[in-house]
Amino acid sequence: MSKFLALLAPIALGAAALEFAGMKVGDCRVSLRSDRIAEKTIFFADENRACLRFNIPFKNTGRQQGLIIDSSCFLQPVGDAHSDLQPVCRWINRESPRADGYWEACVLKPGSDLLTTVEIWISAPDIRKHLAALSTFRVDCHYKFYCRTPMHYRKEELTFELDSFEEVKRLPEIVKEEKKSEKKASSSRNKMVVPLRTALLRPGDDLIEVVKKATDGLGKPGDLIAIAETVVAIVQGRLVYCEDIKPSYFATRLNRLFEMNSSLSSPYALEMAIREVGLGKILFSVLAGAVGKARGKAGEFYRVAGRSVATIDDCTGTLPPFDKHVVMGPARGDQLCASIKAATGFEVAIVDANDLGKVDVLHLSDPTRKNAVVEALKPNPQGNADEMTPLVLIKQDFSPSSNLNGSSKSAQAKTVETKQ
Repeated sequence: MSKFLALLAPIALGAAALEFAGMKVGDCRVSLRSDRIAEKTIFFADENRACLRFNIPFKNTGRQQGLIIDSSCFLQPVGDAHSDLQPVCRWINRESPRADGYWEACVLKPGSDLLTTVEIWISAPDIRKHLAALSTFRVDCHYKFYCRTPMHYRKEELTFELDSFEEVKRLPEIVKEEKKSEKKASSSRNKMVVPLRTALLRPGDDLIEVVKKATDGLGKPGDLIAIAETVVAIVQGRLVYCEDIKPSYFATRLNRLFEMNSSLSSPYALEMAIREVGLGKILFSVLAGAVGKARGKAGEFYRVAGRSVATIDDCTGTLPPFDKHVVMGPARGDQLCASIKAATGFEVAIVDANDLGKVDVLHLSDPTRKNAVVEALKPNPQGNADEMTPLVLIKQDFSPSSNLNGSSKSAQAKTVETKQ
């Protein structure tokens, strides 16, 4: 009995420590601010169609960022009284508005607001007559979010008086403010580094055919194709919709040990890491990370856990419709690079780059060109938003000293010698 208690004691202490850590870290608290509804308007597109519109913000009053995965709204039915109005509702994130009605998963920082707009389009012959009988109506708002703890589901009912909506003659368009960094603009002028636009790549697509089509008439053997690691993982089918993942006990506790912006702070991403390398390795990596942190040495967790864990992206890490998926790192990267090189003649790199100038070369068919790949991709010509340019062609003549016009120092020297 005493041996059993001796074995049980450290386990109990560890579990208690994890629970205490979770309480100390806290979580997000996302809610709708129904007290701040504004700009209630009604627009008559014609005699048979009208649009009711209002603004309402989300608020995060918690200590951690929240990921708002989805939201939808409905004109609340009153029996079948609203059926003849054929209501079509859209909930629009004003920071990333979409005309197709899709809610793009987004991050709401602690203490921040997210302004949204709800539109309710209704259609019926002589729409003004139908609206006169509406007077009071209700809107059901459904949304879901998560942070340190798994998904939270919320439903809120909003009540409106129709006469509180102001009629407008024009419905202002909601557009996304475009922001283009100077680095990205400079990269686009470098003729030695060419982003290649593709269709949206999906699980099962053939990357060899994608590369051939994207480079048709542009590159030559010896040039290098850099491929975004997330795209490789997607075409390999290495992604899982977040709600299809059931986080284990350890995934919902150990995730609290990671800083807020880490993918592994998500119970869904950490659960996939556990499945990828095993619970034992994750526990050992956590221990190594704690020891490393105590010694002032960062990055020990990922060094022990391995690159397959470090390359996991949580939700919001990629383009729709995969923004609500946990995306793993690519598998068999060296083999894939060799296959693409054999089929196309291009050298191949699989990379992870961001807008902060960080470039991680995961796989490379020609290791001697690693420095050139890093320098070429520091401005992130692939982009991390909706650029749809997951491939970048890096010319064989590119060197880290290339100027903005794509001319290397050696090329400039040859020009000088020719002139002389």
